[in-house]
Amino acid sequence: MKQILTVLFLIFLNSCGNEEKKADSQNIDYYQFQKVSLAKYDIPASIYLPDASAGIGTSFKPLIEHEIGDYKWKIKVGRYFTLNIEDYGDFKYLFEEKKKEILSNKVYKSSILKEEGAILVYQQTLIEDIGLKRSYTFHIYAVVKLDDVFYQITNSEKGNTKKEIEFMFKSIKSIKKINE
Repeated sequence: MKQILTVLFLIFLNSCGNEEKKADSQNIDYYQFQKVSLAKYDIPASIYLPDASAGIGTSFKPLIEHEIGDYKWKIKVGRYFTLNIEDYGDFKYLFEEKKKEILSNKVYKSSILKEEGAILVYQQTLIEDIGLKRSYTFHIYAVVKLDDVFYQITNSEKGNTKKEIEFMFKSIKSIKKINE
């Protein structure tokens, strides 16, 4: 009887360990990122931003631009990694309206590459051929709700490389409310 209980106990422990591994595999690896608090810039949250080891031209110290009382922020990490943040108050239909706008654009053809929650990764190219080599630009659009405030997050209008957008995606996914 003791042997049966021991075997059952070992099976139970093994199954618990497998569940932990599954939960860990769903987490994003923030190995090349540094945690930054946005609290002193009037956003009650933290974010993970890429560090210099990320290989996307990032600097050691992120630059956060914000004027006290303003509704806009700019987070820069090097030359190419820029996140623009705007406070949209309690406007809860922001994501749906912007997604429609992106897909119905008359100048650019947009293709959604990834949509996860309120984060949209898409590529754009000019609809009309104007004699230039066709090239795609990659973009990210997200809405994050903190308390009862909706924040819109975008990258530069010029677009970024796919690799840079993946780092931005990870950063946006990392935004967590700071409990004061």
